[in-house]
Amino acid sequence: MKDKTKDFQRSHAALETVIALVRAALFNEGQIGDTDIPVLTADAWDEALRFASRQGVLPIVTSLFIRQREEDAATRQVKVKWFAVAQQNRQRYQIRLQTMREMASLFAHEGIDVMFFKGVQLAQLYPNPEWRVFSDIDYYLFGRSADGISVLAGKGIENEAYYHHHTQAVLHGVLLENHYDFVERVNHRCDILLDDALKALAAEEGHSIRASFLGEEYENAYVMTPTMNAIFLMRHMSAHFVGETVPLRQLYDWALFLQREGSLVDWKRVTDLYETSALTEFAGIVQALLHDRLHVVTPSCPVAPLRGERTEKVWQSIVSPPEADPYRKFSLPYFLFEARTFLNNRWKHAIVYPDDSYFRLFFRYLWSVMKKKLGLLKNEERSLKS
Repeated sequence: MKDKTKDFQRSHAALETVIALVRAALFNEGQIGDTDIPVLTADAWDEALRFASRQGVLPIVTSLFIRQREEDAATRQVKVKWFAVAQQNRQRYQIRLQTMREMASLFAHEGIDVMFFKGVQLAQLYPNPEWRVFSDIDYYLFGRSADGISVLAGKGIENEAYYHHHTQAVLHGVLLENHYDFVERVNHRCDILLDDALKALAAEEGHSIRASFLGEEYENAYVMTPTMNAIFLMRHMSAHFVGETVPLRQLYDWALFLQREGSLVDWKRVTDLYETSALTEFAGIVQALLHDRLHVVTPSCPVAPLRGERTEKVWQSIVSPPEADPYRKFSLPYFLFEARTFLNNRWKHAIVYPDDSYFRLFFRYLWSVMKKKLGLLKNEERSLKS
């Protein structure tokens, strides 16, 4: 019992340390002094930084180390170790920027416009874009997904089919996700409403914001508008929550988005979509977590915070996430582990997809897995023929 109590105390201390440091880095307008950084033992720092890494916010926390006064050798050693891990994200970010520039140039040569979204666009909301951890490059070609596949194939870059809503390719070691749909349209009826809305907005206003972070010469590269992001980010968060967990990084993405661009959102359109797609409860839970747990105020968002037992359970699932699948991807043990996780997440499904049959969804996922294993998943799916 004593060991469990100690584990809980260490985990809670790590959580509180990370939240305080990330809030100072992101929302204090750079007004951070030595006294804002706690004096911890080497073991306590190791626990906190390990937690920060799991939650996708390690580069933010380690960015503050330059402001800390000298400490003992053991603590310095721990900080140097994790600082080196965080620095790798800076290199990854620059590689992804260069990869996107190359992609934009290839598509421009064929008269194709591209919209980059998710990780790279969200990184621009941070005080330093290199703080935002992301791995894949997600993009939308305004209905010309198949043409984009041909362009990449002409350069020897082959796309593979995925279960739904995008194909996958690799360039310079970076995974590229070519979205013919913004969200999947196969397993959830509510997602069809959201995808239709996002495609309509892409047609209406998708060419209004240039991806200027790539350089002014890339005139065919765009990013999502605030209204598109308000729809997409909430659905993306909820889908991650059902499938695995929501890392703190995604909550901070949402908080920064609301603070920087929330006033530009067509909230009437967005909240109507939340309501018709059963996202209102999850959005209310997210707002409560931002206010009560992360201590971030977002007056631009009209969604009322929703507090209660479910909200507390969601929070616990975030700060104490389930074990990641340890098996080789697409192996039999991998799928068995995923199936067990799926069955354990039924309570999450009740929040995000209350109108959908859980067991019907299970068999749909099972069929997707069988198609993958049997080699029946092809790029010539319905959505790529548009």
